[in-house]
Amino acid sequence: MTFAEEVIKLRSECKYLRQENPRIKRQNQTLTIKVLRLEQENLALRRENRLLQQKQLLLLEKQQQLEKQLEDLNLIVEELRRMVFGKKKTTKDGDTNESGENTTSQDGQTKERKSANRAKDSYRRAAPKEEDITETIDHPLTHCQDCGTLLIRLKQIIRYTEDLADLTELSKLLKRIEKHIIGSGYCSRCRRRKSARDISPQVSILGENVKQFVCYLSIVMRLSFEQVRCFLSDTAGLALSDGEITACLSGQAEKLTPEKDRLFAKIRGAPGRHYDETGWKVQKEGQGNYCWITRGTEGEETIFLMGRSRGKGNARELQGTVDNQVGISDDYGAYTNMFAKHQLCMAHPYRKLRDLSQSETIEQRSKQTCAQSYSAFGSLYQSLEKTLASEFHKNMWLQKREAYIERLQEIATPTADDPQKLKAIKQSLSDNAEKYFTCLLQPGIPADNNKAERGLRHIVLKRKMSYGSKSQKGADILFIN
Repeated sequence: MTFAEEVIKLRSECKYLRQENPRIKRQNQTLTIKVLRLEQENLALRRENRLLQQKQLLLLEKQQQLEKQLEDLNLIVEELRRMVFGKKKTTKDGDTNESGENTTSQDGQTKERKSANRAKDSYRRAAPKEEDITETIDHPLTHCQDCGTLLIRLKQIIRYTEDLADLTELSKLLKRIEKHIIGSGYCSRCRRRKSARDISPQVSILGENVKQFVCYLSIVMRLSFEQVRCFLSDTAGLALSDGEITACLSGQAEKLTPEKDRLFAKIRGAPGRHYDETGWKVQKEGQGNYCWITRGTEGEETIFLMGRSRGKGNARELQGTVDNQVGISDDYGAYTNMFAKHQLCMAHPYRKLRDLSQSETIEQRSKQTCAQSYSAFGSLYQSLEKTLASEFHKNMWLQKREAYIERLQEIATPTADDPQKLKAIKQSLSDNAEKYFTCLLQPGIPADNNKAERGLRHIVLKRKMSYGSKSQKGADILFIN
């Protein structure tokens, strides 16, 4: 290629570049603007990303809180369902039912219930005693009933029939009406009318046996006023009003007041006392809707306070001025700092841990930690019961008490997998560790409050029948009777 040709070529390329240069500048400006816009968008996206990350952290925390709340609510629903409908009688493989008996085998088949080993006599009524026989009926037989032939080798077979008297005549047997003809005259010397006996303002009154029987039906048999009226009307033909039933109970309460004071003195003389409370509604003029109970560690005497609030003052009223007794109760706040020596019930946390380990609403990993805590606490509880069953040796029991407190503190140590309810139980155990072993400081003090709960059973059953008291006066009469 000659020089001239190269010059022409270079000129054409230079002309093309001069034409392309403005377009490239414009494109460069466009790209510069686009880069700036993209940088701004990048900054905005980064800020948005940081905000989303912060919001994600907040949402994660909120999700964890909601999961804990949901777990707590599920546990509450499970407890309420257990209270209303009871525990399930059929469980999963290898589990036990409420009575502790295996209901299913390892292959999933239901086990047959074993029959009780009973003697033949248990299915037959025992022969009554001779002094209890009210009537003897002879059924003689000397000739064949079919052909009239004289029978030989005669013998007598004795059988008994236990029955009630004719129910249509029952009221005549139970009801007794006495007609009193009371002599009366005027004394001119005393200037007063005299009578052979006290004259009641009413023509017809109830006798003492009826009043005592009404008290028995209402208190011991736990019947409501309506049931007492129906029972006396059906059996004895007696028509009683609510006012008469109340008067009967009130009169018996006045007679039993000295006995109540004697029971108070006896309970306050025991080395320890149980305390508990349950619901008892009072329709009007009531101080509250609770019943309080106290029982001594010795004997079966029980004192109630009905229709009270759930405040600490009611427990103080039951306690009285005696402050040297060991108070045995659950961990309800009203009993805190109330006793010089306080024994907390071991059975309450044991049941809570048992129900938590059997819960079907918590995660499997958390359920394992609940089962471990339940097993460890149950082992500690059994060891404590064995110690209490042995002979009292002060130094040895004090050493075991220190060891038991350390074991309880280890059990109460929280872990990462603990559900919220288990953490609350462990916190309570850790805060009150020494109070769970006050029973080792002196003999005769149990480790649980089951005696008070057994004392409340009668009131709970009566509450199901009568639903409480109509007034505070009725509640006061009830706890005396």
